[in-house]
Amino acid sequence: MSLLLAFSILFNFYFAKYLSSIDITSKRLRMLTYGVICNLLLLGYFKYTLFLLGFFEDLTHFFGSSISIWKPEILLPVGISFYTFHNISYLVEIFKRQIQPSENLITFSVYDIFFPLLLAGPIERPNSLLPQLEHPRTISIHKFMQGISLFVWGIFLKTVIADPLAKFVDLGLSQGDSLAQGMLWWIMPSFAFQVYADFSGYSNCARGLAYMMGFRLMNNFHRPFFATNPSAFWQRWHISLSSWLRDYVYIPLGGNRKGFLFQNINIMIVWILGGLWHGATYGYLIWGIYLGACIILFNLIQKFNIIPTTIKSISSGVGLLLTFFSFSFGLLLFRVEHFSDLAFYLKNLGGYSEEAQSYSFVILYFVPVIVFDLWQAKWKTTEVDFKISKYPWIFFVCFAILFLVFALIAPFAKQEFFYFQF
Repeated sequence: MSLLLAFSILFNFYFAKYLSSIDITSKRLRMLTYGVICNLLLLGYFKYTLFLLGFFEDLTHFFGSSISIWKPEILLPVGISFYTFHNISYLVEIFKRQIQPSENLITFSVYDIFFPLLLAGPIERPNSLLPQLEHPRTISIHKFMQGISLFVWGIFLKTVIADPLAKFVDLGLSQGDSLAQGMLWWIMPSFAFQVYADFSGYSNCARGLAYMMGFRLMNNFHRPFFATNPSAFWQRWHISLSSWLRDYVYIPLGGNRKGFLFQNINIMIVWILGGLWHGATYGYLIWGIYLGACIILFNLIQKFNIIPTTIKSISSGVGLLLTFFSFSFGLLLFRVEHFSDLAFYLKNLGGYSEEAQSYSFVILYFVPVIVFDLWQAKWKTTEVDFKISKYPWIFFVCFAILFLVFALIAPFAKQEFFYFQF
């Protein structure tokens, strides 16, 4: 796998120099297309070959054939989704003349595989990260303490919130048909907070490590559970991926420039690709289609003014709940292996039992996340600085509290970050 990474770095480093040297626009566009296709072919072979072979095998079985297609053993290289997107954005920005190609192979290599980002992002843009790599950085006490704050808060989210919720979700979904009626009303939000705490926890750890080394990375989350519609939600969740898909897929496809119909077709294309980016399974494909459908439905409501004026005054609160639960239900699609699973989920949501009510304690795990997001909203910040520059003692108090809670209730067992699988 190290040979693959070395090839990817060398190819994009020297190809970018060649692309920058071309003056004829049409030729530059052809070369850009070639470079993007080469990157996508590498990603496609390692991530999607088995899925496509399985799809064709299922298709032949559907039409009555018993053909069995041979499938090679392919290991997914660590971080290939992230450094492939890094490389594509690098080539596109050079094509647009927004940046100049890096002159230093080591600097470009660090940009491509910057270790805090490699496993789960955020997906940094070249015009943000490369200049920080190419110029001297200063490390101040304030930035270092802020980095520690981010890192500690990220570990807290992962170990104290995400990991226990993951055990609760896995235990519940593993019960199958014996799951108490209505339990999914607790499992769905638990799954949502698990993924949020897990993924934002990793992002905070990555940003915290970068701060300690003098780098500044983009914030990948901005209070997503306070979004009041699906479109706003994806401007707040995994911002680096959502904005990447917008800038490098949605806008080149035409965005909203060709009318309402093509705008929504482009949205569906983007979210099908977004679903498959997360994983090469039917569940992720269905998830992408589902997310696209949610946004298109919202666009239709907005376009044709479907919401009556009489309830618009409360639509923000209703929209917040609908957006949250539509996202939570969508996460269940990650677990769909057969359509019978989906039918079971819908059936379980059709009622509620006293046994399900006994699991309401999981709300306690939601509270720290909600309180922290409200705290950020109050102080109009996206950082975790605890007012270090003005009140340094607050840093030590918060650090001590988080460490104490971690030591007392965190489950000391191996639990990988959720997004490591992508």
